[in-house]
Amino acid sequence: MPAKAALGRRDLLQTLGATGLLPLRAGAAGPEGTVVPQAELFDTAAKVARKRIVVTGANSGVGLEGAKILAQAGHDVVCACRTQAKADAAAAACGGTAAVCDLADLASVRRFAGTVQGVDVLVLNAGLALNTKDAAASRTKDGFELTIGTNHLGHFLLYNLLEDKLAKAADHPRLVVTASPVHDPLSAGGNVGSTASLGDLHGLKETKFDMVDGGAFDADKAYKDSKLCNLLFTAEATRRLTKKNAKATVHAFSPGLIPSPDGFFKYQNKFFAKTFNAIATTVGVAETASFGGACLAYVATAPALDQSTDGWWDTDPPGKHQLRCHLPSVEARNVEEQRELWRLSAGLVGLA
Repeated sequence: MPAKAALGRRDLLQTLGATGLLPLRAGAAGPEGTVVPQAELFDTAAKVARKRIVVTGANSGVGLEGAKILAQAGHDVVCACRTQAKADAAAAACGGTAAVCDLADLASVRRFAGTVQGVDVLVLNAGLALNTKDAAASRTKDGFELTIGTNHLGHFLLYNLLEDKLAKAADHPRLVVTASPVHDPLSAGGNVGSTASLGDLHGLKETKFDMVDGGAFDADKAYKDSKLCNLLFTAEATRRLTKKNAKATVHAFSPGLIPSPDGFFKYQNKFFAKTFNAIATTVGVAETASFGGACLAYVATAPALDQSTDGWWDTDPPGKHQLRCHLPSVEARNVEEQRELWRLSAGLVGLA
């Protein structure tokens, strides 16, 4: 990376974009151009009626900060985490309820879903991004590539098991999905390095796939593909959930660039992660975990979002502490692909 003093703002944005993590996207026209300022992101959860909210990945980063805001605002928060120790720590930190849900183990997902008695808002937040230098695919307990297995398939099964319970919520049930602008090859983060594309979904036609498109393993692409899966899933879930409850809504959001060496970057080279964090913070394009948590809390509870569904909310411009509603990528809007991804995913997790 060039020395910090030698980088102009445009050069730095391009350098950050090369990591595949910088959330840059031009604002959309029309209703998709709605902007929510930082103050509203932090304040909204405390102004709405109490809800029972399940948050996956509530033990760290955006999930933990969001759970804290929601619980402090008086909501009943279930901290669904990979292990009992992580769940207990999260619940103690935010005042919520601890629950074990390992998204890389479908049996764990099923056990957790069976314990949920009621839910008003389901936040599918947990996720991982493996080291981009990894040369071979890691596997979930069920044999799936770990990135897609965790970020998409585990959440896919959980939603399906809780769909009927969510649909029965009395007051505007909501599904929230934590996604990323790197799902879009036209975004500054998505157009550098490997780009997201699911092809004809050939990999999902067999259990032990390396990539959704059937290609050779690529850790960078696997993460971007998983975020594309999130947006395709959001669209199809919108159709299915609103059929069961016309007042239900589904929204996806990105918490922005949060380059913490111990958070999203924990699987990357530590020197790179620390350097990246320092530079991104210095030039003002980074967000904090606290801000990301406020984004989560807002999208989970804002009454304004009851008026629309299938929204994609992203930080724009970067580092300006606001959310803007966008259209997702062209591929994410492919209705046939949305339905086929759902069909194949259902088969893989044992729902077909």
